[in-house]
Amino acid sequence: MEDLLGTMQERHSTRAPFDPRKQVPKEDVRRILEAGRWAPTPHNMQNFEIIVIDDKKVLRQVGSITTYPSPDFIRENFAQLSASEEELSRKKVGILGMGFPPAWREKAKLETAIKEETNGTLDETIKGSPAVLIVLHDARRRAPASEGDELGTLGLGCMMENMWLMAERLGVGFQIMSVFSDDSVQKDLKKLLNIPDHMAVSFAVRLGYPTRQYRYLRVRRDVASFAYGNRYGEEL
Repeated sequence: MEDLLGTMQERHSTRAPFDPRKQVPKEDVRRILEAGRWAPTPHNMQNFEIIVIDDKKVLRQVGSITTYPSPDFIRENFAQLSASEEELSRKKVGILGMGFPPAWREKAKLETAIKEETNGTLDETIKGSPAVLIVLHDARRRAPASEGDELGTLGLGCMMENMWLMAERLGVGFQIMSVFSDDSVQKDLKKLLNIPDHMAVSFAVRLGYPTRQYRYLRVRRDVASFAYGNRYGEEL
């Protein structure tokens, strides 16, 4: 039990570039997929498909897809940043801002930074990863009486967490890349990878081994700050 909790506590998003020369063993990729296979999904609909990309040519093609800056993301991201580890330790929510461009961290420069942002490519997000998982959502596989498939989104989250925990146990770096679900990116990605129209790209995941150790402060709220006994607001 302590081993399981320890894996959960050690699980993290690997933001450092990966070594493109160091392949993730196919056996480890299969173990990660096997963990995803056993995740709970609403009504056991198993509403996902996964494309494993480890061919260098295909990775280059995916990496060349154009991305477009999102003003909403930059503004909302700023609201969640902490300027120092001390601030993040005090707030216990959000993330440390040091990994973002300096102009994204200063309110006075934020709007100018948004105007000056230029288009990029997915390669900037992939950061040399030798393997990428494209996670597809099949909304046709939804639980009964769940219009909008909110329950299906919950199932995808469970599946992603299972894979993430297995990657942590195997020592494989894992990072979710949400930019892949952008409408313009998704359109190009579907064409390149022959993804059917009824499938939505929900997530993409970088798998690999970081070129350097990159550890950062991770914080969580105390249990007493979100759990109550019998009635809301009462001490557990």
